[in-house]
Amino acid sequence: MTVTVDAKQWVLNVPTAPGHPFNMDTSDASSSFKLETVKLSEDELKDGDILIETIYLSNDPAQKFWIISADKNYAKGVQPGEPIPARGLAKILASKNDSFPAGKFVSAQTNWATHSIIRKEQLGVTKVLSMDDIEHLWWYLSVLGGTAVTAYFIFYRYADLQDCDESSHGKSFLISGAAGAVGSMCVQIAQNVFRAEKIIAIAGGPEKVKFVESLGANVIGVDYKDPNFKENLLKASGGENTIDYFIDNVGGNILDLGCTLMKPLSTIVACGSISGYNDPSQLVFKNYVSVITKRLTIKGLLLMDNYEKFSEAYSHLIKWIKEGKINKNNSATIVDATGDKFSEVPMIWDGLFHGRNTGKLITKVNEE
Repeated sequence: MTVTVDAKQWVLNVPTAPGHPFNMDTSDASSSFKLETVKLSEDELKDGDILIETIYLSNDPAQKFWIISADKNYAKGVQPGEPIPARGLAKILASKNDSFPAGKFVSAQTNWATHSIIRKEQLGVTKVLSMDDIEHLWWYLSVLGGTAVTAYFIFYRYADLQDCDESSHGKSFLISGAAGAVGSMCVQIAQNVFRAEKIIAIAGGPEKVKFVESLGANVIGVDYKDPNFKENLLKASGGENTIDYFIDNVGGNILDLGCTLMKPLSTIVACGSISGYNDPSQLVFKNYVSVITKRLTIKGLLLMDNYEKFSEAYSHLIKWIKEGKINKNNSATIVDATGDKFSEVPMIWDGLFHGRNTGKLITKVNEE
């Protein structure tokens, strides 16, 4: 029997200027996003194509840069009427490609869609997934996902640490956005792999502070929403010139404060700027003098620069999971968007910018 599906998909409706929030009111004619239904059939498949059913969607701040179009972006912007891009996990329903047989699970560019056809020329980033020793498919978006791989590279390629080198142990770390997908993985790696002497984990609200402190014995959580945040941060770190490595997922005022705490000749890895995604004025850097006087090294990170080392990262992550160094079951917030709830997909993603998750934020679109 020919496979035919009514696919729901979110497309770009009205483009948003860089640095401005999206219009999330989908009942508004000028909403940023529009929900459509299209019929897809395996009869449309050409040689090499596959038809997939999305199971889980990854929610990432970087999607904002994929959606808007600007000269300084590192990704081509989406045009009106085109599906909103997203990474996800899917099941192959029909295939005309021997390398991607029907019934297999894949990691793919799924878009915000319940079903999609992936053309042969677009399969470069699609990977058949092995379920050996994998308890949950969604692990491939959390403890084995892009954010976990990012955390690995932060330590091994940007902070230049090596777990076999005793001189890499006993260091002090400052991690912003510590309750998020990348941050929470970094906390665990710093604690359990590099045996950090102290980890200052910045998070928003008492519950998130409690969460990050549960990730390791040497973790001190600091609430950036507390009116006394600056004083609390100084106290927790031990004052100025006390931090060896700062993993910054936020930017803005927290980056300014973090520079004050850094030891001379120390390293900052900049892998996120979520504080300014809706308001670029929040990203003004005011503490440049510390970079000069302390001779700080600041390294920017893009995951796409490290594709050739992904297998290395996966081998380490799998080893750490087996050794219990990464908490495999406390690493994600999974939100149900199956059936009629698919209408909530944009708002679920928007939750990233309002702190509605701990660990990786994952959207469930269909049952496994």
